[in-house]
Amino acid sequence: MRTPAINAKLERTLSRERLTKYLAESGNDLNASLSLYERNTRLSEAMYSPLQSLEVCLRNSISHEMRLAYGADWLTNGNVPFAANAQRMITDAAAECGHGYTPSDLVAELKFSFWVGLTGPGYDATLWRSALYKAFGAQGSKKRARVNGRLNALRRFRNRVAHHEPVFGTANQLHVECIETIGWMCPDTQAWASHHSRFIAVYAEP
Repeated sequence: MRTPAINAKLERTLSRERLTKYLAESGNDLNASLSLYERNTRLSEAMYSPLQSLEVCLRNSISHEMRLAYGADWLTNGNVPFAANAQRMITDAAAECGHGYTPSDLVAELKFSFWVGLTGPGYDATLWRSALYKAFGAQGSKKRARVNGRLNALRRFRNRVAHHEPVFGTANQLHVECIETIGWMCPDTQAWASHHSRFIAVYAEP
């Protein structure tokens, strides 16, 4: 597909600055760096499915335990000691949902960062010990700090994918960790997500 002329146009439209890491990895060879850029795009695309599975599994696993502990409308009934930033996220999400939304609508509207934040240290003595530990591992076997550290790493990686940044150096390990983390919440969902992930096949391509 590419020719020297097309490479020159891509250098302009993608920008030399955006290609800096690819050029550094490719010995400043423009053609090789563009090939790496294309590979990065394929890897990012292949990560969409497992990251989607992780996010949906996380929000529904957390919501399940919170509903049992605080009621079906736990996000809005005033029974949960949310931090100010979490409460703002809920208010913003409710506004996006519009009039007549259901608790399920609100769960789906909230950002990934909201759900990750609920596993943070500020909730260790409250939400984690009262409910959230049950969502992770057999009999809640995963420590909060480990769960939060893993989820934050995957959140940052997700953001890099979403902002079209270089991920080729870390994608393989983060895919492993993504699938593993789903398994902390539900081994059957882990098997399903792994089966449908194209990442391993894409990563094996030259």
